[in-house]
Amino acid sequence: MIELLFILLTVLLSAIIWKLRKQSEYAREQITQHCFKLDLQLLSVSRSNFNFKLGEQFLQASFVFEFSSDNNNNYQGHLFMRGLRRPRFELPVYRSVESSDSLN
Repeated sequence: MIELLFILLTVLLSAIIWKLRKQSEYAREQITQHCFKLDLQLLSVSRSNFNFKLGEQFLQASFVFEFSSDNNNNYQGHLFMRGLRRPRFELPVYRSVESSDSLN
């Protein structure tokens, strides 16, 4: 009986770790696309916290990422996710780089 509970607990823990990894990969992909769309250089991505809730979107997480817009300053943005849906980005005000062609 104890062996069966141990196997069940191991399978459950493995499933949770697999979901966490899948969410991290999806978040990195979303952050990369968002930075590319805004013409930002992505420096790093890390998970800041996660929370378990009952329901379809049981895994809520937030990620912190660093980016640069002008290669001199770096900024921190946040991504909040519920499951693999509804990514919400929060970016600070950052300096955008003007190209020399647009000044003429």
